[in-house]
Amino acid sequence: MRRPPELVVVGAMKCGTSALHGYLDAHPEIAMAPEKEVNFFFGPAERPDTDPDTWWVDGQWHRGTAWYVGRFDPAAPLRGEASPGYTDPAHPEVPARMARVAPHARLVYLVRDPVDRAVSQWRHHQRDGTEPRALATAVLDPASQYLDRSRYHARIAGFLAHFERDQLLVVAQEDLLRDRRATLRRVFEHVGADPAYWDARLHAGPREPRTGPVPDALRAAVWAEVGADADRLAELVGADLLRR
Repeated sequence: MRRPPELVVVGAMKCGTSALHGYLDAHPEIAMAPEKEVNFFFGPAERPDTDPDTWWVDGQWHRGTAWYVGRFDPAAPLRGEASPGYTDPAHPEVPARMARVAPHARLVYLVRDPVDRAVSQWRHHQRDGTEPRALATAVLDPASQYLDRSRYHARIAGFLAHFERDQLLVVAQEDLLRDRRATLRRVFEHVGADPAYWDARLHAGPREPRTGPVPDALRAAVWAEVGADADRLAELVGADLLRR
């Protein structure tokens, strides 16, 4: 029987979502969607007049629920997907749409030192040619997403308005690097899979992120912007995952 996924990795961008997608898919009880970034829960309601191969970039809501649930293996005990665009500040409609289609899904949200995350995003956009500005100019621009995507509590607030608190697990990328086995145990347990599962594929990656040196002045400026949000996240999860 076709059914919506039992788990969704909702972000954050540049926090290890690709690696986690692979770890979840390696678990014998879990089948992840064949593509990362299905991006179903945002985008227009009407079919765009563009190349279907590019629809995932702007969202695939117009494809309909039947298409979405068809992305998942009906025989698998647990199915999931990972789309960091679900916590993109430009898509506030996502939580309500997701709650209508997959109200019982277990959600996983990855975080990372907010400065390193913003710098990594800047480097990503430099490589793809969409960001010509210097690092500090771009990252500290209040009209850009660099700061907003590093305000983690603000990004998940919409989900907490539509899902129960115990449906959401927040995981630090740094913990995935430092103690992968214990961290994946928590993730597997959260989504309903055997938490004791382990094999060689779970040893591989993610590589230690390389953001290069970040000027102290920029690091302090970013923390001045996101610090209050980080405090709210620590209060929500009962731990300072960002370890200032």
